[in-house]
Formats: sequence, C-alpha cells, structure tokens
Amino acid sequence: MLETTESLLPILAQKKNLTVICVGYDPDSLNELDQLLSTLEVVPVKTVMVSNRKISPATYIGKGKMEEVKNLAVELAAQAVIFDVELSPNQLRNIEKELNLPILDRPGVIIEIFSQHARTKESKTQVALARLQYLLPRLAHFWNHFERQRGGGATSRGMGEKQIEVDRRLVKNRISLLKDRLKEIEKERKVQRAGRRDVLKVAIVGYTNAGKSTLLNAMTQSAVRAEDKLFATLDASVRSLDPNSHPPVVAIDTVGFISNLPHSLVASFRSTLEELRQADLLVHVVDASHPRAQEQIQVTDEVLKELEVDSKPRITVLNKADRMKTPAERNQAKLLAPGSISISALKPEDVKRLRDTILAHFHKGLEVWEIMVPYTQSKLESQLHAHGSVEIVRHLEKGTFYKVRIEKGWAEKLGLEKYRL
Repeated sequence: MLETTESLLPILAQKKNLTVICVGYDPDSLNELDQLLSTLEVVPVKTVMVSNRKISPATYIGKGKMEEVKNLAVELAAQAVIFDVELSPNQLRNIEKELNLPILDRPGVIIEIFSQHARTKESKTQVALARLQYLLPRLAHFWNHFERQRGGGATSRGMGEKQIEVDRRLVKNRISLLKDRLKEIEKERKVQRAGRRDVLKVAIVGYTNAGKSTLLNAMTQSAVRAEDKLFATLDASVRSLDPNSHPPVVAIDTVGFISNLPHSLVASFRSTLEELRQADLLVHVVDASHPRAQEQIQVTDEVLKELEVDSKPRITVLNKADRMKTPAERNQAKLLAPGSISISALKPEDVKRLRDTILAHFHKGLEVWEIMVPYTQSKLESQLHAHGSVEIVRHLEKGTFYKVRIEKGWAEKLGLEKYRL
C-alpha cells in the first residue's frame, strides 16, 4: 500500500543538490514555479519555454522541444523534469518514457508543499486525501517512484499490472477512510463554529504569500506562523480582533490561493474554507507590489466564486505598500482595486487604520435601539454591554434608558422589542 507520507517524487528529498529542469509557456508562471520549488528548497538549473500554440495532446511539448529537453537533461545530468502545467496521466507516462527521467507537474509540486507544511490532524488528513485523489489516476506513472515496477519479461509485467490493480483498490479504500475521517473532523469544527455563532467574524483571504498571516498577527497581537514562503499557513487560525469591541469580533486567517490550484486540494480543504461561508466580512489581502497582482486578484475572485462566497461584503487591502517606493508605483497600485485600502502590515498606524475600518463596518451595520430597562433586569444590562455598543445611558425613575447599537439577531435573542420606546 502506498504510504500517504511518501513524496510524489522521492528524489525531491535531495533538495538543494537536485538538478531540475522546468518546462512551461508563461514566463511569469514559471517564476512562480521557481518560488514553489524554493519553498521545497529546490533550485532549478534550467528553464525551457514552450509556445502554447504548439501543445501536443500526447506529450504536451512537441518533438523539437522534447529533443531540446532531452539534450539539456544529458548535458546537465538532470535528475528530474517539472512541468508548469497540469499533465494528464497519459502525458506523464509518455513524457517519462521519452526522457527516461522522473516527471512531476505543477499540481504535484503544490501537493508536495502542502504535505510538508501540514501541521494539524485536520490539514494532514486533508492533504493526504488530496494527494491520493491526485495519485489514483496516475498510479501507473508513479509506479517507478514507489519502487513497484517489476521489469523483465511478460510474466512479471503481468504481475505488476495485477499489483497496480491491488494498489488501486487500496488507494480507493484509503480515500474512503480519509473522507470519513474528515466528516468527523467537520463535526468538531461545527461545534467550534457554533461557539462563535454569536460573534461577528471577518475572514482574511487572498493569494498565497500576500501577507495574510502577518496582517492577522499585527491586528490581533498574536503569533500565527508567518513566513515569506508560499503556503506557509494551511490551517484556519481564529483570533480576537479587539477584546474591547462590543459586539465581539474575531479575525480568521485562511489557506492562500494560487493559480491552477489542484481541484483535489480545493475539495479537500472545503471544511477549512467553510469558515468563509460563516464570515460576516471578507478582507481580501493583495500583495500590491507583486508584478502579477491583478492576476492574483482574479484568481482569488474565481476561488471565492467557486466557494459561493463572492457576494459577501468585502474590503480589499493593498498590502506591502512599503515596497512601493515611487509615486508611479503607488498610483499604479491604486488602479488594481478602486476603493481599496493601501497599507503595510509592518506599520502599526496602517494596521490600526484597517482595524478601525473593519470595526466601523460592523458598527455601521448594527441596528439602533432606544429602550427602557427596569432596574430588576440587571442581567439584561450586562448582556447589552457584552453584545452591543452602548452609546447613551441614563438612570431614570422607571429604569435605565439605553441607546444601543446591536446586531438584529442579538436584539431578537434578548427580547429588546418589549423594552423599546
């Protein structure tokens, strides 16, 4: 049985000593693939550009490019070739046969990173599931990588094919087991979310490495793991935005998005991304200094649409303003998202301005109630202070007059209608 902890490409364990050639058709996307590989501590030695008008259905690249890659592989003593696209199982098999080298595609690289960065029981289960769903249709291709290939005559090849079928059934059983496990984890998450049902929630979303975790730490004075790496954070982190705010507001950090994010990962991380469905406000963080910021905004919009949360109220934050040195750069950034807020998560005054904007958004959405609370209802008075924003308090003969801003749901729950003036 294939172990869920095994690398899709065991040779990646050599990291910096690995000689890798990357193949793709988009220079910017290839640069991002370099970043992905650097997260795995792998530095590619050569990049081969392909015209996207000449893509071969059988091998993705044509005979000429295949020959170029083959010659480079021999010249550089390459140990693997990585394609900056999603390859079909047939393409993977055909390319590996042509080059006689281990092959991996972009989704495989992303899954490899997720596997290394998973820390909690939930994220490890999610990644293991995504990995097996990616692997299942490609089992024959990865046969060599897991030392299952039996070579030799026709008899041993037949045995190998039978073993693949056995592994395929085992993988399917394992997928079913992991799905059941995720259902149990989701039940636990529902209990946790139920505990936050009466709290206003702001979810921080955006492209990977846009600075979401850094921003969460700055806004909440916490210490969520934040690194200058792609997919440093895989688990949703929940922190109080301001302990003094009434009603209480929590901020939730979520896994970052990326172009061509494997569908198996989006599906597996739905329980984590369910936090977005429960959110009252989305804060979309953009790395405004990135040359592909506009495309990254579009990718995030597409994922939010796929998750059916694109209609939620949203504040767009142009982060890393400290990296934009010239007026021209700053003006160009403003064009990315009209009405957005430009900040640096490293500047306390910028972070405070964003936090105040978020709290003002929620404050504006609260209903204004003018009520008279009898002196016998002291418990109600404490609940008004806990769940609402009290603006005026006057102690009168019949009771205490309150002018309070409070969420509609809490007003109904506390039965404020019978005290309304």
